[in-house]
Amino acid sequence: MFSDIHHISYLVPDLDAAIMSYSAMFGARVTGRGVVPNLGEVAFLQAGGVEVEFIAPEDTTALSGGNGAWAVHHVAYLVDDLDRVMAERRQQGYSFLTEEPITNFMGYRLIYLHPAETGGCLVHLTDAGTVGKR
Repeated sequence: MFSDIHHISYLVPDLDAAIMSYSAMFGARVTGRGVVPNLGEVAFLQAGGVEVEFIAPEDTTALSGGNGAWAVHHVAYLVDDLDRVMAERRQQGYSFLTEEPITNFMGYRLIYLHPAETGGCLVHLTDAGTVGKR
């Protein structure tokens, strides 16, 4: 089902500091930045063949214990045909957080599996056809 991990997303207390850290440490470059309603300010960074997403949440209580530590927010897996995978999983009794996929500000078409299906973790499936070449 999965063809690759697309990105791992971290909650961070300071978006600019997180960007500077990964830029200095890994030579990462910002490929997109925007605001996601009800989530916060978001930045995608590319470091070699790896994409990382940082989220400065609107609700800072989502951060680990308020001590400035980063926390994993979600993992995004690539699938070759999102509609087919969704149909197959629904047939098997799995559920999603929304009825239909969304398209984020980066143009990625995705849908979150219901956390009850993933041990309480946030996981989304990303349509590989909507992701630009790395």
